[in-house]
Amino acid sequence: MKQFFLSLAITWFVAFSGSAQPLWLRYPSISPDGSQIVFVYKGDIYKVASKGGEAIPLTIHEAHDYMPVWSHDGKSIAFASDRYGNFDVFVMPVNGGEAKRITQSSAWDQPTDFSADDKSVIFQSGRQDPHTSVQFPVKMLGEFYSVPVAGGNPKQLTAVSGDLARISPSGKTIVYQDNKGYEDYYRKHHTSSIARDIWTYDIVGKKYKKLTTFKGEDRNPVFSSEKEIFYLSEQPGSFNVFKLNLDNPSQAVAVTKLADHPVRSLSLGNNGQLCFSYDGEIYTMLEGGQPKKLNVSIATDPRSNAYKNIPING
Repeated sequence: MKQFFLSLAITWFVAFSGSAQPLWLRYPSISPDGSQIVFVYKGDIYKVASKGGEAIPLTIHEAHDYMPVWSHDGKSIAFASDRYGNFDVFVMPVNGGEAKRITQSSAWDQPTDFSADDKSVIFQSGRQDPHTSVQFPVKMLGEFYSVPVAGGNPKQLTAVSGDLARISPSGKTIVYQDNKGYEDYYRKHHTSSIARDIWTYDIVGKKYKKLTTFKGEDRNPVFSSEKEIFYLSEQPGSFNVFKLNLDNPSQAVAVTKLADHPVRSLSLGNNGQLCFSYDGEIYTMLEGGQPKKLNVSIATDPRSNAYKNIPING
């Protein structure tokens, strides 16, 4: 019993103090040039070199900040924050500075990409569906919008419900995961009629194309070129990275073969470097290589008093 309380005291102390080897680094996103990674830790956004090292905070607000995405020129990031009660989209310089709020809605807003010219941010939101939508309007099933970085009214891109939209290099095509109905996003081994699939949307021709047919979950697509994407699939039993050609989607191939834990939060640099989270830590890899875990250190003052001198009976 004495050993139990000692272990509990150590656990609480580590949880409420700065950690040299932090875990649960969430939503990693690699820069276009592949040199830097932004990620979320304890509700703030940090930046670290893609080779690892000491991470520096970009946000220190008392609100919860998450889902950072890079502009294509590598100069800015957009992220979601609940600084005004609900999650809105904010934009800030990647080297730090004041964050600018660019959406204002009672619904939740989450950025997923910048437009190809970086003049707008693409985001998903549970705003009101148009009257022409065939899907029953419900806030948990969001649609895609864009909003000017300089400020202005959001514009709906499509009324079809989906998540994690990414724009092609030409700006003519969106790739995304659909959202047919509600299921916990972190449920493992989900197979049903509402399991997520990967689609493209031709912005000019206003046409949709379904790319994946696996009965389980396919998620988180990112463009590597105008005709090629990487995405995550649970087809091997646990989420791994797959590669797919848009002209031959049935021939998708696995890029990683990780077991035990799901791969999440996939992003890709222009140099072909993949970045993702696995078991609470950040990994990078080049196609054909092996995943490499980043050694990340975070030296910060704790947010609350550390628990010390806990009485131990015995």
